[in-house]
Amino acid sequence: MEKKKRKKIRQTNSLISQKMTYQQIIKNILLKHSDLTNEKILEEFESEKQKTGNLIEEKTLWRMIGARYGIRSDRKTTFDGKLSISDLIAGLYNVSIKGRIVAIYPIKSFQGNNPGKLANLFISDKNAVIRVVLWNEKTEFIDSNKIVPGDIILVSQGYTREDSKGKVELHIGKKSEIKILKTDFNLEDYPSIKKFSKKVSEITPKVSEVHIIGTVKKIFPIKKFLRNDSSEGLLLRFILFDETGELPVVAWNKQAEKIKLLINKNSKVKLINAKVNLALDNSVELHINSYTYFDLYSEK
Repeated sequence: MEKKKRKKIRQTNSLISQKMTYQQIIKNILLKHSDLTNEKILEEFESEKQKTGNLIEEKTLWRMIGARYGIRSDRKTTFDGKLSISDLIAGLYNVSIKGRIVAIYPIKSFQGNNPGKLANLFISDKNAVIRVVLWNEKTEFIDSNKIVPGDIILVSQGYTREDSKGKVELHIGKKSEIKILKTDFNLEDYPSIKKFSKKVSEITPKVSEVHIIGTVKKIFPIKKFLRNDSSEGLLLRFILFDETGELPVVAWNKQAEKIKLLINKNSKVKLINAKVNLALDNSVELHINSYTYFDLYSEK
């Protein structure tokens, strides 16, 4: 009887502690952000709770919302489970998730006080696509061709962050692991980028970035231009079409050089994260910059 009583007291103390935690988080957010209200913060919590399908405990969600508004927590947010890509939100640690590699970007080196390397790839499941960022020694998976587009991989002990545009991305750090799966998955759950691609007729100015598959109709000569700092840049234009219509595509600088060598008339290509822009006549065009993945497309 005494044992049950002590257990109940511990449970009650835990609930009180959790209640105090979220109330303190709300209070601290309101102190830093006078434009918010208690009701708005509670609405955001409920929205995140529904988004993650109640798979993440409430105290973890509160700490993540706090972190979003610059409120630090002494406790590290952890989550170790098998979520869909669409369930991921910024602020998770120890994330385990499966996906098909649909794009691999070249490795980049950076200097400064802490020099290192990073690389990006995109993975998909049946619900969404997400950017995966590999840091330092983890770029070896790309450098040694251990992983290639089409592989189904399991990422474990990753962590999520928001990029500069507010999108969630998955980071692969020192403790993270990548495993190529040969079994233990249903191939239909990991479609190619084709499932998430827009048709030409579906692209409007309301969309900031798109994935698209199309065929090259016409290529214009590559041009040079002067930047504001008087350095020289490159610009390549071509027309992309599918069964719903056509639109111009503009590639810049290194991407322009690479694409000029890669494509011909009637080449079938895929673009991941192409930027949607308005031309001078207010028509829609796509821009290919350093964040865009471009390659020839094959149904295989």
